[in-house]
Amino acid sequence: MTQNKPLIWDETFPALLLKGEGASSFLHGQTTADVFAQKQLDRIFTSCWLSTKGCLKALLEIRLSQDMAELIIISGKFKSIIDEFESVIFPADKVKLEVVKPIRRIQKINNVNSWKTSDFKWIDDNSIVNENSKYNKATEEEIAIWKIRQGIPSFNREINGETNPYELGLGDTINLDKGCYLGQEAIARLIRSKSLKYQLRYWEACGKPNNFDIGKKFFNTIQDEGLIKKIGVVTSSIRVDDNFFNGLALIKKNFLDKDVCFSEDGDSIAIKKPISFTNPY
Repeated sequence: MTQNKPLIWDETFPALLLKGEGASSFLHGQTTADVFAQKQLDRIFTSCWLSTKGCLKALLEIRLSQDMAELIIISGKFKSIIDEFESVIFPADKVKLEVVKPIRRIQKINNVNSWKTSDFKWIDDNSIVNENSKYNKATEEEIAIWKIRQGIPSFNREINGETNPYELGLGDTINLDKGCYLGQEAIARLIRSKSLKYQLRYWEACGKPNNFDIGKKFFNTIQDEGLIKKIGVVTSSIRVDDNFFNGLALIKKNFLDKDVCFSEDGDSIAIKKPISFTNPY
C-alpha cells in the first residue's frame, strides 16, 4: 500500500430492507445489537447474526429509519439470511422483508485503526463521491491483504458454522444486557464458562506455498526440537510476494501467549492479534 494518496475500501454489498413498525423489534430479537438503544435515526452500527448454538452466521451493518431498517451483509451468505428471516416473520411481527438494490460503502483504510471504529459512508444512489479525488480505490488484492490484517472474517473461512464472535474478536458487537435474541442462551453459557477453544490471529511467514494453504496446521515447535503439538489451523491465506505469505488462523487458547509457531516443514511463522480484534469478555 505504497500510494501517494490514501486508499479507500470501496465495495458494493447486497442489501435488505425491513419495513413496518416492527422492524426494530424484529432485528432486536435476531441480532446481537441492542437495536432499541440505537435511538439516533440513520446511524449505522455493526451487529452479528448467530445460530441457535451461538456460532457466527453473518456480520451485518444496520441503519434505522422511521419504521424501517436497512442492512448490508459485510460477511455471510445473503440467501441464507433472506430464507431464515422470511421463515420467522409472522403477521404479528408487523414487518416485511424486501431485497433492495445493493448499497455502496466507502471507508478510508489503514493498518493502525480498527475498521469498526473508523469513519465510513453508505452511498445509496451509487453516485460519485466528491471527495473521491483525494483517495485511490484500493485494488482487490490490497483490500484482501488489509481485511486479513484487520481480522475481518470471511464466509466459509473464519465463518465456518463452528466459530463464535468471541473467538473471532467481535465481542464488541454483542450487547450482554439486552433482552432475548437468537443464540443468546449459547452466548450466556459461553460467558459463564469462559470456555473459548481458539482465538483468531494474524500470521505472516516465508516459505513454500503449500505450507500455508487453508486447512494447514500450525505447530508449537519443529519436529527436531521436542514434543510437537498442533496449536492452530489456517483459515485464510494470501501470497503477498514470491515466498511471503500472510493470513488468519485459529490458535488454541493455551498458545495465545506465543508470538512464533511453525509449519509442518519447520517454517517460522509470526503470529499476533488482528488490528480489529477485541478481547473476549
